[in-house]
Amino acid sequence: MDQIATTPPLRGRALRFVLVDELMRHQEMTVAQLVTALVHRAGFDLGGRASKIISDALRWETRRGRVTRVGRGRYRFSHAARSTTRRIGILATRSRAWVVAIMRRPTPMPPPLAGVTAPPGTGQPPWADLRWLRNT
Repeated sequence: MDQIATTPPLRGRALRFVLVDELMRHQEMTVAQLVTALVHRAGFDLGGRASKIISDALRWETRRGRVTRVGRGRYRFSHAARSTTRRIGILATRSRAWVVAIMRRPTPMPPPLAGVTAPPGTGQPPWADLRWLRNT
């Protein structure tokens, strides 16, 4: 069994923050490059058709003004408040580190318990419950 399959997929705000962080690092990227960076290199599970999930998240970020659509399937980081940029960096870094730690584990993690929230570093992925991010 694939080790990452038992983890919840990266979705919602956490996915958008990781995407924006990737765009902040590389300035301009295509959806295909983002799929390669997130799924193939970083090892995130998006839980479906990666290109569609990423393009939907980027469309939301475009409406927020953090990302600009340059052309068909091409996006660029626009701007964000300093506090938002900081939270984006924190969540993206912790999420990448968590996926690397899970991939190095000899046995797969048990599925998370329904309704149980845990802070980062306790076995749950950082994106399972984002309440901790408000206090950073």
